[in-house]
Amino acid sequence: MNNILTAIKAIVKNSSLVVDEDPKGVVPNRANQMGAALEDYVKNAFADCLGRDGQFVKLARNRIFSYIGNSINPPDAMLAGSDAIEIKKIESLGTSQLQLNSSYPKNKLYSDNPKICKACRECEAWQEKDMVYVVGQVEGQILQNIFFVYGDLYCDSRDVYERVENAIKDGLESLDDIKLAETNELGRVNNVDHLNISDLRIRGMWLIKSPFQHFRSLFEEKTNYTFKLVALIPEDKYNSFQNVEEFEEFCDENGVVISDEKIEDPQNPANLINSKLITYFY
Repeated sequence: MNNILTAIKAIVKNSSLVVDEDPKGVVPNRANQMGAALEDYVKNAFADCLGRDGQFVKLARNRIFSYIGNSINPPDAMLAGSDAIEIKKIESLGTSQLQLNSSYPKNKLYSDNPKICKACRECEAWQEKDMVYVVGQVEGQILQNIFFVYGDLYCDSRDVYERVENAIKDGLESLDDIKLAETNELGRVNNVDHLNISDLRIRGMWLIKSPFQHFRSLFEEKTNYTFKLVALIPEDKYNSFQNVEEFEEFCDENGVVISDEKIEDPQNPANLINSKLITYFY
């Protein structure tokens, strides 16, 4: 079964780091185009079909993904019987925060999440999936840095974020002379003016510190490299993969370093989570 180790191996062995186009050809501007191109690159890495032709890619994706989303239908992809994947593009390593828009940070993805669509909810029999965040820094058309991190090492539990959202919603509902309409956002007020032609959408904008910044103390920063890959995986998750032995042999032969780290538990920093840190520079 394909997993994060498959994706790391595919990227390391792939000779091209160019993410230069969106094969669907429908993105309206260059920033969005490069974000879509990075998403396709990462999905193809998980499907182990980087550099292959369109039909091969289509069949490979069909084999391993139960769901592929887009910017308005999260998540970006779900591995059949395995993890959910969220892909974010940044312009610079100096970027301090990722924009998650209306979706709060997730350590897990749950099938009862109101922001996922019916197709995602019903694509397979599932209730909960581990979440993998993949953050890529693209300069021009070249992928220069990429970071994989599991939500269990990066995000708090959903009740922490939902408590804040619910407090805001409750506060809005308590306002006099404001009639809120049904919405999955924080709030919506319809027909605000005398002509009943103006509506107000009250939307959240969630931000989270970039993993390149949050975990920067874990790896030695270098200046004379062309490409850097970092991955952070809970040890029990890492050990559950069936391709660990093959992956570690590949790492030994290709200069990929695997080390043991203890990461603060986002739900209780007094606890430390045994984790595997994977780094690759060239």
